[in-house]
Amino acid sequence: MTTAADFVGVLRARKAVSGLSLRELQRSSGLPRSTIANMLDGKRASLPQWDRVLVLLRACGVSESDLPEWKAAWARILLDPVPEEPCGAGSTAEEEGTQVPQVSFEAAELTGDQEPDPVGGAAGSGVPRRFRVLTYLVVLAVGVAIGAAVVRATYEAEAPVTDSATTLPAATLPAPGAPGYVARVASVTGNAYATSTRLPVRRAVAAGDTLVVPIMLTNTHAGTVGATDSQGNTYTTAADQSDDAGDRVLVLTATAVRALSSSDTITVGYPSTGEQHLAVDELTNVKAVDQHAAATGAAGIDFDSGPTPTTTADSELIYGVAGVQGGPAATWSSRFTALPTLFVSHDQLATGYRTVSATGSYPATGTCAYQWMAAAVAFAPAAP
Repeated sequence: MTTAADFVGVLRARKAVSGLSLRELQRSSGLPRSTIANMLDGKRASLPQWDRVLVLLRACGVSESDLPEWKAAWARILLDPVPEEPCGAGSTAEEEGTQVPQVSFEAAELTGDQEPDPVGGAAGSGVPRRFRVLTYLVVLAVGVAIGAAVVRATYEAEAPVTDSATTLPAATLPAPGAPGYVARVASVTGNAYATSTRLPVRRAVAAGDTLVVPIMLTNTHAGTVGATDSQGNTYTTAADQSDDAGDRVLVLTATAVRALSSSDTITVGYPSTGEQHLAVDELTNVKAVDQHAAATGAAGIDFDSGPTPTTTADSELIYGVAGVQGGPAATWSSRFTALPTLFVSHDQLATGYRTVSATGSYPATGTCAYQWMAAAVAFAPAAP
């Protein structure tokens, strides 16, 4: 895999295997459908931004352990692009016996969820779509493996180029008994006035785990914000920060939850609000909120929740939230693993986490360009 077109082809094939529609990917990733369609456009000649690729890969079900190879392949093409040679006389795609699928996803944006085949092949061709997908993946997987191997060798010989906007620590499964992040369970955005939002649970939640509900309410009012779910779990407020301009960021939590399945829902109620960003994340091996901190700041100042009071246990998970009222995508400081950012236009709810191994005071920090509200919530480990 040596060109941007190769990378986009692999990305398109991964989306096809996930079986998710553009609408479903929009809901699970927080990216606009038009952005996803543009990223997957078969005619695209440039690499999509890594932060968006990362969000899309996670939404498509790519495991955290596989993400470093994707990033390596992406970085190699970015740093050492191979120009694509046009098919000239005597060397056409037809003569080589290769058909390059060039399917635009813009049609899906115009007609709803009836999406074109992302791996080529006309309807009624007689070749099963699943076979075409698998064949395409086999060919492209070889390119991924070769490209990743070349990048690893290159990185061992040269100092890596670090881009704070795109370099993200790879998440690993927590050690037995250690606090850890599991997955995003649900996310929804809205841009019409409402007083409640229902979030369908999109993946099962294990009994005994903890749910974290980050929320940003724009053009809202003072009043109670709360959550319920179809299994009767109890949610409490861990952080609540306003910017004195009619906007709020909150973190709700439910610990030791009853198990949830994909048939369950979580409902968040709030005062009348013009724009909503809501997500639900699952944590494991945590028992309760230990400490928290929250702050707000003006445009031109990077977000910083301020340090939490000193944590009480050596091993804790710090969950960070930043609600930013416009501008380019916010980025997290290097010790945080960024989670999918939710956008409504340029307004955004950024979330991330880190695990720590010593008591201390821990802020949620990162970069942004506009007015912000940020919070850090420290979760104590479950008893061994």
